[in-house]
Amino acid sequence: MDYLNYGNKVQQKPQGFGQQKVELNKNDFSFGNLNSQSVSSPVEPKTKDELMQLFPVPILISSYPFDYSKELEWIKKKPDSGISNALNKTSLNRQSEDTFILDNPEMSRVRQFIDSKLKEFVSNIMGSDAEMVITQSWFNRNGKGELHHEHTHPNSMVSGVWYPQINEKLPPIQFKTGQQIGMAFPIKKYNFYNSETFLLPLRKGELILFPSTLSHSVPINRSDEERISLSFNTWCKGSLGNIKSLTYLPLERCV
Repeated sequence: MDYLNYGNKVQQKPQGFGQQKVELNKNDFSFGNLNSQSVSSPVEPKTKDELMQLFPVPILISSYPFDYSKELEWIKKKPDSGISNALNKTSLNRQSEDTFILDNPEMSRVRQFIDSKLKEFVSNIMGSDAEMVITQSWFNRNGKGELHHEHTHPNSMVSGVWYPQINEKLPPIQFKTGQQIGMAFPIKKYNFYNSETFLLPLRKGELILFPSTLSHSVPINRSDEERISLSFNTWCKGSLGNIKSLTYLPLERCV
C-alpha cells in the first residue's frame, strides 16, 4: 500500500499506519507550467506544458460550530454490537444497535448541521437542486486493536462521517482509489497520481461528506483511547436523471 498524508491537515505524523508514508503540502500539488520539472531535452525551443486533473473526487470537510458534550455523553451510553473476524483473528469496530441515530431528538442539532452541509455539497459542488434525505445513521467505536474493514456504501448517493471523538493519535480514515493501477513506476515521490490510498487525519467535531461509491476503511487503533465516529447514508427525493439523456428515473413510480 502507498500512503499519502495531506500535509496541511497533519499536526503530528500518526504512528503505526504503514511503512510507506509521506507528508505533503499544497505546494506539492501546484500544477500549471511544468517546464521547471521537465526532463532536459535537446529539442528547442521549450514548450509550455499544462497538466489537467480529470474527474476529481470531492470530499467536503466542515467543522461543527457548537459544543456537543451532551450529545457525546448520550452516544457513549448507547449500546453497540461488536463483530469478530475469525478469519484473521482481528477485531472489527463496534457499531451501534440503533441504525437511525440521527432520528433521535437528542441528536437534532447535529442533524440540522449535517443537513445544511449536505445541501451545500449537493448544490455548490455537485450542481444539483436535489433534496437529500438521511436514510440510516449509526456510530462506530474503535478501541485498541480494532479496525474498520474496507468498504463502500451501497444504496446511498452521498455518505458522511462526523467525528465527536478523534485526535492525531487515533487512526484517520483511509480512502482508496477505484482506479486499478496495472503497472507500477519506481516511485521517488508520492502524489495524487501514483498513490492508491489516502490517509485523511481529522480534528474533533469535523464532518466529511463524499460519494458513497468511494472505498474507505480505518486502520488498527493502537492507542488506548477509543475512536468514535457517526456515519450516515443519504438518498434524494423526487426523480433521478434527465428525460432527454434517457436517464430519467421517476422514483414515485417505483413505490
